[in-house]
Amino acid sequence: MRRRSKCAGAFRDPDQVSRVIGKVTRSSNARRLLYYLYGPGKANEHTDPHLVAGFGDPAELEPERVRGSYRDFRRLAGLLGQPLAAVNGDNYPKPVWHCSVRAAPDDRLLSDAEWARVAAHIMHRTGLAPEGDDLGVRWIAVRHAPDHIHLVATLARQDRHRPSLWNSYRKLRDACRDTEEWFGLRSTAPADRTAARRPTRAETEQAARHGQNEPPRATLRREVCGAAAGARSEDDFFARLAGAGVLVRRRYSTQNPGQVTGYAVGLPSHVGRDGQVVWFGGGKLAADLTLPKLRARWASPRGGDPLAGAAGLATPAVRAVLRSAVATAAEQAVGEQEFFARLRSAGVLVRERFSELNPGEVTGYAVALPGCTGPDGTPRWHGGGRLHDSLTLPRLRQRWTAGQQEAGRSGAFRGVPVHRCGTRRDLPARRPAGSRRSGAPAALHR
Repeated sequence: MRRRSKCAGAFRDPDQVSRVIGKVTRSSNARRLLYYLYGPGKANEHTDPHLVAGFGDPAELEPERVRGSYRDFRRLAGLLGQPLAAVNGDNYPKPVWHCSVRAAPDDRLLSDAEWARVAAHIMHRTGLAPEGDDLGVRWIAVRHAPDHIHLVATLARQDRHRPSLWNSYRKLRDACRDTEEWFGLRSTAPADRTAARRPTRAETEQAARHGQNEPPRATLRREVCGAAAGARSEDDFFARLAGAGVLVRRRYSTQNPGQVTGYAVGLPSHVGRDGQVVWFGGGKLAADLTLPKLRARWASPRGGDPLAGAAGLATPAVRAVLRSAVATAAEQAVGEQEFFARLRSAGVLVRERFSELNPGEVTGYAVALPGCTGPDGTPRWHGGGRLHDSLTLPRLRQRWTAGQQEAGRSGAFRGVPVHRCGTRRDLPARRPAGSRRSGAPAALHR
């Protein structure tokens, strides 16, 4: 996903990788938008604004300079708005279509002619102004920076009909991919609708007001992702969610009341104005987290073994599977040697860390999944402390010593969030002294 920068067409990727990306917004005033596109911008980032393409000759459509750098936009805004009057534009909410298209910073700079080709192709692929259709919508393309353009169109065809916007976002993505192929630019993934749902602006701002590091949707997606990666069955999946403090609501069939057809999750602290928990269905978190798709994963030949097919897992899911395997082995073992033996028998790769002063003394360990390798082909190791604070070797030794002293005690490691996706930085802040989650072992709050 991309975040908007100060300029409407600039997007910043969290991992600093940008490609040809189109961003669409709607507004109601074309002239006001033109003032912004031809103005200095919010940080004087607009340089040499000019038209590169449009429904007519860009040279003829270019706003006239009347006093120095001041431009008269009345003629251009009037031409863009004329078709709206024929389709009852007064009752047309937000009829101005604005699309920002930006290339990657390390891509070569496109010429005005190349950007004009990009703009015309986008208008053609979206169906707003197909090639050869003289009665399409009226539109222009403004370039005010080297690496991006802005498309402005009024959503009224010149044959007095409103254009169809069905599937326009996916068509825009396809047009951007065509552009990447034409000019040899950095490529992006197709719009296959499998990406995780991005938190809305309201959710992000609400989380910031409440002092949360991320919106509840992102937290729930990470919890569900981790539970699905470590679970071996549907019951195990729901049990892991409940153990992490996630509220779960099953959805039952209307025809077969005993059949579970879906689920929704929520956080106890995330409630609406009516005081009720805000629920998110699995499909609202990510396309592959719906119950039918999870069932298909568990029913696959390798679905019963969480270590099988690990090469295809993302790094957060790998950590979740390792966390589950390490916590289970630590709970079942009574000592260090048995702990390492159980991990190896479960198919986990184990690497012990030895002391530099006493070469025979083991001071720590790291684990990896078969098939999960780095760019150099070596396994990607995860230290116990990277999985969870309580899974470091010194703390495990303390547990085993305490367990030997308390004969018959079990479940010492059940409080570890064994399936949480992410690193220790993803874990919630420590609870104040004296407070603990209901049902959690008291030892976890020491």
